Amino acid sequence: MPESPAEPTRELLLKGIQKIYPDAEETPSGIILANGGVRIAKTEIDEICTAEIDEALGSLAGTTSLTPSAAHWETRAEFMIIPLSGHAFFDRYLDGKQIEDSGENGVTYRIGGPSREFVAQLLCSLAENDQLEKGSRWSLIRRRAKNLRGGAGVRYRTLDRLEGGSLLDVLGELLMTTTLQISAKKTGVDFTNLANSFLFHAAYNLDAAARLGGDADFGSPRIQRVRRSAEASFDAPRQSYKIDLVHHYLMGVAAEIPLLEYLSYYHIAEHFFGAVFNDELVEQVRKKITDPSFSVRRAKDVQAIIKTVNVAQRQVREEGGVNEQRALEIVIERFVNIDRLVQDLNAWDDSVLRHYKENGVPFADAPKVDLLAAEEGEVVKALAKRIYKVRNSLVHAKEGALPKYAPFAHDAELSREIPLMRFAAEQVVIAHGKVM
Repeated sequence: MPESPAEPTRELLLKGIQKIYPDAEETPSGIILANGGVRIAKTEIDEICTAEIDEALGSLAGTTSLTPSAAHWETRAEFMIIPLSGHAFFDRYLDGKQIEDSGENGVTYRIGGPSREFVAQLLCSLAENDQLEKGSRWSLIRRRAKNLRGGAGVRYRTLDRLEGGSLLDVLGELLMTTTLQISAKKTGVDFTNLANSFLFHAAYNLDAAARLGGDADFGSPRIQRVRRSAEASFDAPRQSYKIDLVHHYLMGVAAEIPLLEYLSYYHIAEHFFGAVFNDELVEQVRKKITDPSFSVRRAKDVQAIIKTVNVAQRQVREEGGVNEQRALEIVIERFVNIDRLVQDLNAWDDSVLRHYKENGVPFADAPKVDLLAAEEGEVVKALAKRIYKVRNSLVHAKEGALPKYAPFAHDAELSREIPLMRFAAEQVVIAHGKVM
């Protein structure tokens, strides 16, 4: 998503609507659906009139700050929120309720469907960025839009309350976006702080967890249907896999939170850290005792073997376990084919290899990695270091420690790292499969 989106216009609004209803067109009276509208109860809605368009765009022009996920005015703000307890749970307790604070600022909170101006901003954002259509919910949005138009009785929240309303209201429901609207009697209010405080209060009292949306949340792309067969050609598995690895993988695929998704895939590689580290120690000792220069009769040769083992044991004691970055490197060496990893990444997004080559991971201080470099040993080392540093940033959160992952704030950056971790983890699972 662009950090500074273009100013919302009628042209962008129309283009955004056409992503959902391609037959939308502009007329002197407004924007209409040329092939008939959607039916809400006994009313057919097929138009956003010019006055509604002008009002929404005029309101957006008056914002002090505007992004695809938040709009700020002098005395009010509206934020996209991402329910973490499920939309139905949030709707049950808070949807449409207005909660007032009796303090001196006269703050009022409301959670529910987006305002018309916020819907207009979402549609303009959609028009600007085609990447949004890769989001997993876009197929659902289009299907619901088609069903609603066909009279299939689609219901999200309570569509009946839109009877006689604007097409802009209907589009707001179809976009499946929940917002938190906050207003105050005074200017200079920190609405972002109020929003986060409200969400904590809701979670504390109702177990209704949600977070403020980021600009990547509106249709943020997830890994889906990469190398996947069509349903008709889907056949039975020919290998069996380790149950522990399968469970970690399923958790990653199902996870809606990038942190959980990344760590689930990481745990697949971590499963073998102890084994590969011990194997490497055994191999080091084996090479030493089979070297022609080694003699069991010379004390210094035997002491060298003892020293190798002692160093490894001391490292385990001091680090609370094996050298994890080295163990991860060995796992990648043994079980991950870099050429196949490159192919999977290209199939997902042909720009992602360039991203890894040109960018580190700032919140983790993780290095760049050129997966197309000629020296595979260096590629493996850089890949292991990048993955391990990202993992450390996710699991360590000491105050003052830098670099450090900030929940939600860094989710867009973290999401770029998930394909790298997932496709590597898939190879680890497959490498340990057994033919049935």
